Amino acid sequence: YKNKPFGHIIINNFLKNDYAEEVFNKFPNDYNNWWKYNNPLEVKYANDDICNMDDTIKNIFYSLSSKKIVDKFSKISGINNLEYDEYLHGAGLHSHPRYGRLNMHLDYEKHPYSGKERRLNVILYLSKNWSPSWNGDTQLWNKDMTQCIIRSNVIFNTAIIFETNNLSWHGLPDKIMCPENIHRHSLAYYYVSELMTKSNISKYGSNDVGYRTKAAYIKRPTDKFDNRLELLYNIRPFRRITQEDMNNIWPEWTKYND
Repeated sequence: YKNKPFGHIIINNFLKNDYAEEVFNKFPNDYNNWWKYNNPLEVKYANDDICNMDDTIKNIFYSLSSKKIVDKFSKISGINNLEYDEYLHGAGLHSHPRYGRLNMHLDYEKHPYSGKERRLNVILYLSKNWSPSWNGDTQLWNKDMTQCIIRSNVIFNTAIIFETNNLSWHGLPDKIMCPENIHRHSLAYYYVSELMTKSNISKYGSNDVGYRTKAAYIKRPTDKFDNRLELLYNIRPFRRITQEDMNNIWPEWTKYND
């Protein structure tokens, strides 16, 4: 687990094959009531409403919350005081359409509701026959954001588990170019602990008490500089980017033309 650039492990055949097939068939394809993110930093749909999910999918979240699984991930990661996030905050089901992306970022540090610290991510790929040429791989970069160290390709029923801290830059920053009728589907689940990191004021979006409560985004070395992007980078660690923000900062932007 103590791999570079930060602790992570990739597990194939995460679910039993028959169960993974059932989850695949039950994955929703109606995104009307999902959270929508549509800006240059993130184009995705997210659903954390576990009560309205099919039991087949709901039971994965319950299993990941069980003491047996929490203890297993605690042993793998070396995080002794690991707990599941009872709020499912930022987790749930995720779907990225064509032109989707999630720029490189650090996750929120202090949970906005429980006050606990984000420690571990589980991302389970639920798309079949995904072509690497479509992008969508989860990238783990080094602490200086100068080099991509790990690319985790979208392989059905494979999970990547990684720790989150002030060095764990990750994302899927390359525009997804799958066909219009296909989405990159995944299930996300997060684990927390009592607050361990000392409060500090950071250029990566600490709030007035020194902890990130939202994700902080950053450019890659090859990304072009754009003052409008810089404005969005400065907003995102404190709140979601709204349509009003886009109207004021970049009214002509669409996911198709950037």
